[in-house]
Amino acid sequence: MEDQKIHFRHVMFHCFKKDSTLKNTAKEICDVYGDRSITVQTVRNCFRSFRAGNFNLKDEDRSGRPSTTDTDLIKAYLDENPRSSFREIADVLNIPRTTIHEHLTKLGYVNRYEVWVAHQLTESNLLNRILTCDLLIQRNKREPFLKKLITGDESLGRVEISVL
Repeated sequence: MEDQKIHFRHVMFHCFKKDSTLKNTAKEICDVYGDRSITVQTVRNCFRSFRAGNFNLKDEDRSGRPSTTDTDLIKAYLDENPRSSFREIADVLNIPRTTIHEHLTKLGYVNRYEVWVAHQLTESNLLNRILTCDLLIQRNKREPFLKKLITGDESLGRVEISVL
């Protein structure tokens, strides 16, 4: 999202240097990137900044209350208590549940079978999966167990067993 904003500012700066109008610039960007990609007001604000001599294309720091939630604190708690719910984490760490959800999403954690796990595979997990698949392939070569799987069909009210 941030990269797209910077890209739009580059395009607006190009149009500003060409002395394009606000409406034409917004129309040109919307024609290429979609109707809701930018508004005339956004182009107006950007052009005003360019006229003032500010050619910085990145977002400036905003005033306001800085984020005080430490993602490391949430991660450390989940490492010790992986079966915790949002409510338990919120009660223990005194952080709103919505904030916890945002930080867990940023960290890449997902809840699987009531346990919080990292969505990305670690190198050891990846190697373990590869090793398991390799062992199953070797086993199938020695003893073809996949051909001995039994399937059943109960659609006719009776069980038909077929061996693959």
